[in-house]
Amino acid sequence: MKPIGLISQIAVIGLAIAIVALYVRPAFAEIGVIQNKVLEFSLAREQVTKTNSVLAARVSELESITVNDRNRLSTYMPQLLDEVGVLRDIEIIAQNSALNYSAIQHNGSRVDGSVDARLLETVDLPVQQEFTITVEGDYSALKDFLSMLEQNEYPLQVHELLISALDSGFLSADVTVVTYITNAGFEAE
Repeated sequence: MKPIGLISQIAVIGLAIAIVALYVRPAFAEIGVIQNKVLEFSLAREQVTKTNSVLAARVSELESITVNDRNRLSTYMPQLLDEVGVLRDIEIIAQNSALNYSAIQHNGSRVDGSVDARLLETVDLPVQQEFTITVEGDYSALKDFLSMLEQNEYPLQVHELLISALDSGFLSADVTVVTYITNAGFEAE
């Protein structure tokens, strides 16, 4: 019976090796893959938690701004340009300051091609929209026109001003004004 005992012991050892090779080792490999996926999930969950906390802070900041202030900000720095509205406002300002205007137009987006502007270029900067108007009148009316441009509901900056004297004692001015639009603004409710 001894030889059968030796054969049975060899068979048991072979069976143990087969179990380790065919079941335990693949199970450990599968557990390792699952652990890696759990680690990836944990890291992704941490990132989502951080993103959600930043988002919650920004939403809280947005909600702290009153609706009236958001409406004014949306008017002051709109996301889309109302070209006709801006042209109409400039025309009304010229008329209210007792100037005669002969030309008014929208020139499109103003592009600053300088090296400094390209180095500072980011996505969040407002886009400049350029308008030109040619007006005639006396010095006082021209001052009133420039003053009224400053007091508009949205920014109108004078970027170029070319003044020349006319034979009649009046002044002629070619005025280039710039207003701004943004793609990253607050939306009014």
